Amino acid sequence: MPPGLAVLARRIESAEAARGAARVDPPEQEVVANGDGRYQLLFRPMAKAERHNAALSLACNLAIADALLAHRTGLFRVMGEPDKRSIKRLRHSARALGLDWPKSMSLDQLERRLDPGNPKDASFMLAIRRAGAPAGYMPYKDGVVPWHSAMAATYVHATAPLRRLADRYVVEATLAIANGRPVPDGISQAFAKLPVIMDRADARSNQIERAAIDLAETVVLHGREGRTFDAIVTDLDERGARIQLCQLPVIARVAANGAETGDQIEVRLVSADTDRRELRFEPV
Repeated sequence: MPPGLAVLARRIESAEAARGAARVDPPEQEVVANGDGRYQLLFRPMAKAERHNAALSLACNLAIADALLAHRTGLFRVMGEPDKRSIKRLRHSARALGLDWPKSMSLDQLERRLDPGNPKDASFMLAIRRAGAPAGYMPYKDGVVPWHSAMAATYVHATAPLRRLADRYVVEATLAIANGRPVPDGISQAFAKLPVIMDRADARSNQIERAAIDLAETVVLHGREGRTFDAIVTDLDERGARIQLCQLPVIARVAANGAETGDQIEVRLVSADTDRRELRFEPV
């Protein structure tokens, strides 16, 4: 590890807390074989080197955002605050997981207390990620300061040009500015077109991520058909009740049958279809 990186990472994290950022980095979910033909869902928290790398990446993205904004160009990552319905749903998820979330405490304050090494906290971090307001991209506009609520700052994506198309153009613009050159017209024109393209890419990425989680949940619960689970109703819509299982980091749906958000109910697993990545529960 480069000398001083750990100190720099701690300073970056302290600056996040000072400005009220609520960046959530949930641990990765892993499907682990038990050796008896069954599986379980576990969490792999970020290693220390990964956290330091994430902090350095964040500092780069913030610095580049400031440089682009000062030169009246760029493509910024923006995100609004979670709406009241999302907060209400998260409070029910927290109760399902047995987390202490006083009414006087904001979501931002709770997030800073979460420990990714704790399975219940890790489950809630994933719930926050799923419930958060959708992030998007916005090109520079005169008189507008782009804002990312989770970062509590003006922010860009610039550190993954091999993984994200938009980063390539942001890096090109940054190199031009750093070397005292005007940003090429082709780059500026791309900034106006990229939000739509990146929204489609993000939607596809989210679909793949959701499909992977759905598959993992069905694999873990396959073979437990007929068993009952405690759950909390976190939301209601035209498709029924969304539930959070209390013992497992699993979110599913069940027929509402008069249930209200916040109700604790007991559900029976009817099927766990690994081919279709579908779980089916029924109220007990």
